Amino acid sequence: MASIVHQHHPNGTTYVYQQTSYWDKEIKKPRTKMICIGKLDPATKEIIYNKRFTSEKAKKLVEEHVRVASNVIIGPTLLLEKVTKDLKLGKTLRSVFDKKDADRLLSLAWYEASLTNSRLYLAEGWMEAHACPCHHNPLSSSAVSIFMKSVSRDAILAFKKKWLASRPEKDYLCFDISSISSYGERNPFIEWGYNRDGESLPQVNIALLSGMESRIAFYYQIIPGSLNDSKTLCTLLETLKKLEVKGVRFVMDTGFHTKKDINLMLDMKLSFMMPVPSRLVVFKGLVDKFRDTLEMPQHIIESDDHENVVYSQTHTTTIGKKRVYYHIYLDTSRRIDFVRKFNLYIKQLHKELDGNTPVENHQKDYDTFFKVEATPKRGRKVTCLMDVVKEHRDKYVGYWAILSNCEKDAATALSFYRRRDVVEKHFDDMKNTLDMERLRVQTPEVLETRTFIKFLALIINERVRKTLVETEINIPKGNKKTWITRYTVPEIYNRLESYTEVKFEGKYKPIRPEKTKAQREIFGIFELED
Repeated sequence: MASIVHQHHPNGTTYVYQQTSYWDKEIKKPRTKMICIGKLDPATKEIIYNKRFTSEKAKKLVEEHVRVASNVIIGPTLLLEKVTKDLKLGKTLRSVFDKKDADRLLSLAWYEASLTNSRLYLAEGWMEAHACPCHHNPLSSSAVSIFMKSVSRDAILAFKKKWLASRPEKDYLCFDISSISSYGERNPFIEWGYNRDGESLPQVNIALLSGMESRIAFYYQIIPGSLNDSKTLCTLLETLKKLEVKGVRFVMDTGFHTKKDINLMLDMKLSFMMPVPSRLVVFKGLVDKFRDTLEMPQHIIESDDHENVVYSQTHTTTIGKKRVYYHIYLDTSRRIDFVRKFNLYIKQLHKELDGNTPVENHQKDYDTFFKVEATPKRGRKVTCLMDVVKEHRDKYVGYWAILSNCEKDAATALSFYRRRDVVEKHFDDMKNTLDMERLRVQTPEVLETRTFIKFLALIINERVRKTLVETEINIPKGNKKTWITRYTVPEIYNRLESYTEVKFEGKYKPIRPEKTKAQREIFGIFELED
């Protein structure tokens, strides 16, 4: 059976194909063959034939062949539907938004998830070409703009509260903030502040909570760009308190280690762990206390890596009458490596001073570690202050400490803390894969909706990545590899892009093409139903 197929491409062009279905005797399945014969004129809707077919021949095909009711790309949709259902993401959306808004949000999130560097004003073409909740009523560029302003911020907050409440009970939440540069001028959230990307632009800060075990982003909050890390954490904790969120367990970095933040988390009965900044007196006091007893066999943390040995001891104390644990660690390999690099650096500084070829950026270190004198007889004399060098090099290098009010065991605390990079990877995906490195939105309402759609897309893509990371490839000889070594997340969507479904007018059943090898593998990885 032959037919004429119209296929709308995301670039806005509708291509016309001659599609022929036939029975493959070898595999005993129907197969299809498609040949492009031209494209539709956007104004007249007439076919502009390519050189493959003459006008006469093509017109005859159109008159004689069966008409196609629709030709829709369904490959990415099958995966997006499966992941959305498994996460109960659509169900949660529809519990706080009406069906129309939920379908629009989901369609835009799918669009963002499946394309790298997408633009929302181009979503209409993607919705027309792909099966999605808005396929039969795609959003034009102007409709997207209106919709972005109309989404209820209260509904978004209700979703975030429900989504955070759905987290696994024992899952630690990694917390961090990142700055998103912006060209917006009339948005009150966009302010000048410490730009983590080193750009000379105003910014907005995004606080993110991501599950360490589940690797799911559970909560975000938009915060003015001028606030520092500590004030950002205070703002987030106050919001969680108002939302009556309980049982949260935080893992965070040194920037959040302040007396005010620690007391606030203790008062809210939140579990947490964070490194102790090495500049603090409490850190140096702990290292001095355990220096002579730490590097002993009984204090080694069991590990498969026998070349990199880590020692630990725990100091139990109280802060504001609440029990906390300071875990002190020593990594001898890290100390040896630092000493080697530091000694080479000091030698380089001495060479620069001795040859009177100083480097401007090194002036502070010259003043710290050297004494330069000019004498009448011996001329210029450069002396290395060895006591200063030894104190800086040997006293606290290789040591670090973690403060926690929930983990008594130093090895367990270290294991959790080493996996805190999940939130950093989520920020990397939001900025790069999901194209949120720059914001061009002007109003708080659009900023909130734009970030919310990115947040939904991030949740979906991280589940796809987690499945690739955890699913092993069936390779003989016991070589264990997972599918992330074969496919990236963008490549998964790209491989599925050619998998379509054609529906005909009349009595003919829909047909789907034979899957490629990669598509068969992807269907197996994610257990997709054909």
